[in-house]
Amino acid sequence: MKAVILTCYESNEERVEFVYETLKQKDFDIDVITTDFSHIKKSKRNNIPNNYISINTKPYSKNLSLKRITSHRKFSKDAFSIVEDIKPDLIWLMIPANSLAKQANEYKKNNPSVKIIIDVIDMWPESLPVNLSKQLLPFKIWKNLRSNNLNCADYIVSECDMYQEILSKEYNGKLSTIYWSKDYSIDKDKQNIEDNHLSLCYLGSINNIIDTDLIAKIISNIDDDVKLHVIGEGENTEYFLNQLQNVCDVTYYGPIRDEDKKAEILNKCHAGLNIYKKGLYIGLTVKCIDYFENGLPIINNIDGDTRNMVDNYNLGFNVDDKTILDSKQIKTLRNNNLHIYDFYKNNFSKESFIEKCNKVIDEVLK
Repeated sequence: MKAVILTCYESNEERVEFVYETLKQKDFDIDVITTDFSHIKKSKRNNIPNNYISINTKPYSKNLSLKRITSHRKFSKDAFSIVEDIKPDLIWLMIPANSLAKQANEYKKNNPSVKIIIDVIDMWPESLPVNLSKQLLPFKIWKNLRSNNLNCADYIVSECDMYQEILSKEYNGKLSTIYWSKDYSIDKDKQNIEDNHLSLCYLGSINNIIDTDLIAKIISNIDDDVKLHVIGEGENTEYFLNQLQNVCDVTYYGPIRDEDKKAEILNKCHAGLNIYKKGLYIGLTVKCIDYFENGLPIINNIDGDTRNMVDNYNLGFNVDDKTILDSKQIKTLRNNNLHIYDFYKNNFSKESFIEKCNKVIDEVLK
């Protein structure tokens, strides 16, 4: 049988690889369709995997722009032109872009025997940082590209449980969660923490949904000297670094892809920051998985899955703009962190992903 995995974001390709491996174990002949444009760098990519089919994607420079919407629309049409030629038995489709759901629905009408699994990685426009804008007509149309087309799917997978609050109202079929996962083994004995100060890490995209001001306030309220290690990049990097250099010692590494180098930095830290602006519809972030994988508790302000994990499994500290953190508590949790490694292994490891992915595919094919 033939399968197609389809994504328009380079950042999804680690997840793509796990889906690919699961399908390969089931003897599928697999094609992966992806983009030649980096959303983070806003430029053409030079790191497309050799076995992927890449689509010439129209560039855009702003996250909220007509150019981005038209880029996604063209990508979606071009992607399903390739799907038409392949004629797969199964499609694993990662959204956003919401326009991919519309194209999938049109394809299903003409090819009713194809099995479609929609993997919801993010919720747009629900995850926008400005609440009022979501009520405007352009954003309703954007949302409806997803909402009105989900029922073409034979199964929907969501990146976190939180998304199912909305998806269950838009989709009549089966839903389950498969968390982001990683394939990397951490050496738990390589911690190199300096306890004469508090070391924190910020990891990931540095964009307009990160609450830099709240991070600065949280750090200012900590009863210890703070050293902040920053791994990542994005359009707000300069503002982020300038703000935080006013309240603590900052070391900026830029983006790091090498897992060993990343682990070396994380092993110096007592906790990881997971702080976003209010009003975002986010249940879990990839940075949290990196933190947990390295045994770091998190300092968190998002709701849904992450807040529940922190509360129920002692994985860190849920905070708001009034919280004053105790550095001794953070250091104690970091030094007694074996349960964090276990939580990562049970929920976010490659083995956990493939086990859940197998169940979904078996359910669709039966």
